Amino acid sequence: MMIALLLAATPMTLADVRQASRQNLDSIRAELSVTRAGLDRADARSVLFPQVDLSLGVTETLAGAQRRFTTAPQLGPDGTITFVQRPVDIPSFAQGNFQLGLSVAQLLYDGGRWWNQLARTGALEEAAKGQLTEQQAASELEAVRRFYELLRAQLTLTVLENAVARSADLLERSRSLFEAGRAQKRDLLDAEVNLGNDRIAVIRQRQAIVAAQASLLQWLGQRPRDIEAQAPKGFEAPPPGTQADAEALLSLARQRRPLFGVLDAQGKGARLAVEIARADYLPRLTANASYNRSAPSAELFVDPTKQHALTLGANLSWDLFSGFATDTQVARVQTQLTELERQQTQATIELETEIVRAAGAMTAQLEIAKLAAKNRALADESFDAESQRYAAGASTSLSVRDAQSRALQAQLTQLQTRVDVELASAALERLTGGPVAAPEAP
Repeated sequence: MMIALLLAATPMTLADVRQASRQNLDSIRAELSVTRAGLDRADARSVLFPQVDLSLGVTETLAGAQRRFTTAPQLGPDGTITFVQRPVDIPSFAQGNFQLGLSVAQLLYDGGRWWNQLARTGALEEAAKGQLTEQQAASELEAVRRFYELLRAQLTLTVLENAVARSADLLERSRSLFEAGRAQKRDLLDAEVNLGNDRIAVIRQRQAIVAAQASLLQWLGQRPRDIEAQAPKGFEAPPPGTQADAEALLSLARQRRPLFGVLDAQGKGARLAVEIARADYLPRLTANASYNRSAPSAELFVDPTKQHALTLGANLSWDLFSGFATDTQVARVQTQLTELERQQTQATIELETEIVRAAGAMTAQLEIAKLAAKNRALADESFDAESQRYAAGASTSLSVRDAQSRALQAQLTQLQTRVDVELASAALERLTGGPVAAPEAP
């Protein structure tokens, strides 16, 4: 009993998969991009505050005996004064130097660079947040796809196991009929071969489940283990849907899809980059103040009545000609803005095209699902009728097997179409930025 519990598969719901997908590697990278964008904005905000520097230094100079030459006046016999060079011997000495400095600089104007840079980093931060939401939605869609692939593999295994049970029952019937002299040896052998083939299909499908488990867990960033996808509520029922045309979905996407906000924020950032480049045409004004104290001894340094120096000033700088470097930079960012605007237009067209295509695909999948359900009912009815005829000795095992194969294929097709409906619904949810009512087939 303990071994069975240890080997039991861990159940995993669609909600679990959606939540875990937001912590996969791509989503974490997008979160780090938001963090970096916030740091860039904080860095741009730093110019709003004064830049304060404090310095404190204490030095001691030890000098040995030295001889220096100095110019000194000399009175001549006739009363004239001349200047001559005389050597002066200086004994060794020690001299201290105590210094304190405090400087404050405040940017007053830089041609609009700082406030445009602050606005630009704010726009880029908003774009990064939108891209995070977009990436999380993309990661979630891929996780949902892999979840349904695992669920399809599990349900397919159930269908194939049921086929094994049917084939085993057909083998027993063939054996009974053969022993009663109502069937040929060939029918018995065919039934046994069919049972073997169905068992092979089951073994292969179990391996497919292992591969689907590994694929889902890898995307979620989790270690391999035995898991079981739990079918969402209502999955066994026919797919629901209400009428929703492409135009309604486009309108919904424009309201909710983060990508539209990302494109707007990126465009704003590119336009502000042009303004930042143009700031080099204008002057830069900075106010500054500094306080200094310097003394050769500690006694003078700590005396509050001496050694003070305060400097106040302003600095205006203006790059009147930069060899056309500013013109080149402005042209470069203007080109980048034009390129971005074209990319935004194309991205909008592609998104709208994807929504129209996805809406059509959803409608088609719902219609296919209805046909698949009808085909399965007909195939099951045909198989039951053929089985009854075989039991009465009015048919062959080959005919029963053909009917069983058609019923099996119809059941697998219905299962696949049901999964396709869910995936089409998830794709529409991704494209429109949230849950939508599935369009019903006309």
